[in-house]
Amino acid sequence: MRTALLAGLAAIAAIAAVAPAAPARADDFVATLTRDTPIAAYGGVVAWSQHDAATRLYRLTLRYPGGEILTPSIAGAARPFDVSVGPDVRGRTVALYTRCRRDTGASRCDVYRYSIAERREALVRSVSSPRFDEAWPVQWHDRLAFVRRYDARCDVPFVRELSGRAASRRLDRGSCGRTTGMSIHGERIVQVTFGEPPTATRYESQVRLLSVRGGAVRVLLRQGSGEESNVFSSPSQSAQSVWLTRTGVHPSPAFVHLRLRSGRRQEALAHANLTGSLARDDVTGAIYYVEGGQFRGDTCTESAPVPCRLVRTTAEPVSATTQRTLLPTLTLAGTLPNGAGGPYVLAGRLYRSVVDAWRVRRLEPLAGVPIELLRRVPDATQPGLAPESFEPTGIVVTTGLDGRWSYTFTSLPERPVFSAVTRAPAVAPTYTYRSTLGQIPAAPVPE
Repeated sequence: MRTALLAGLAAIAAIAAVAPAAPARADDFVATLTRDTPIAAYGGVVAWSQHDAATRLYRLTLRYPGGEILTPSIAGAARPFDVSVGPDVRGRTVALYTRCRRDTGASRCDVYRYSIAERREALVRSVSSPRFDEAWPVQWHDRLAFVRRYDARCDVPFVRELSGRAASRRLDRGSCGRTTGMSIHGERIVQVTFGEPPTATRYESQVRLLSVRGGAVRVLLRQGSGEESNVFSSPSQSAQSVWLTRTGVHPSPAFVHLRLRSGRRQEALAHANLTGSLARDDVTGAIYYVEGGQFRGDTCTESAPVPCRLVRTTAEPVSATTQRTLLPTLTLAGTLPNGAGGPYVLAGRLYRSVVDAWRVRRLEPLAGVPIELLRRVPDATQPGLAPESFEPTGIVVTTGLDGRWSYTFTSLPERPVFSAVTRAPAVAPTYTYRSTLGQIPAAPVPE
């Protein structure tokens, strides 16, 4: 029997060795964002803030489990909502955030809860102080955690059991910093801060672990901050792990997975320009992130040629064996092959990168996709300065089998600064940055 068992295991191993690798999971487009925003997810519900250029206010936006995206009938805000999504005391999915009122001369930021099922907003009076501003509220069943802002540099975390009569309890009496993200799971709170803690000699980005029972704070990760340093953002939790992003100039933006029991830290290149916003749905396992413009450091604004995109992935991004297919990338450049008097050529390529945790595996061209060319509109008040705006040229070209496209002007246009956009229903909205004279860039070559 032992011989037969070993033979069977050997056969299974042989089949596994020759079996093809699992196909790459494709990241999904969720929404276009004109401004960066915190995001949150739980139970299939995703929340973020959408900027309204007409009113100059941010509107809370929700994506429901079936894919429907709605804007609740509640007041907008002058800044993005510090939104979280989690289970309430009855296990129902709710969104929490703060609202600030400045009509009395003070910020007056208080905690509000939005019921996903009832589609109704209410002030959470039990944790809203008349003296201090609250921020970053998070809820896990009966417990609600948040921070109170005592000055410009110091946020102090609190927690309260909603079913009891005891007041909110102050946590972390030893140090403080400016909070940039919070999450709660069971008795565990993870707080991300940026600032100059009393125990540090320089500005730091810290990932801090707190217990709802109090006690010493444990700094899980820290990153010194300088001109080109990275910062941690957007903690999400499961029963045993924490997910975050690390963004900055050097090294490249990355996804971070921290296993709490072992202390093991895994990182993976994002292969995209992360803004820092991330959310992991503890129920579905899906991860949501915000992808910025084409180049690192690009901001999300209405006038930028490259908008931000809210993206969903069901693959584990830190796994070296899991492959992901990213959203489409569109390149664009202009060149004068025959000198200033010759034709002016615009060209580029549309493709999707297939990546693992550390490298680009291959490129998949997108054929037969219409590409619309846009031309920069000059700003008489600020010539040559951002923000830039673009207008349609009426020129549409189609990508070939290799994903490449080109358009030739017989002579140099009057304003040779262009952008391009895909509007095909099967392709997530993809813009390029502006193109001036220069060489046509090649797509990145897989290692």
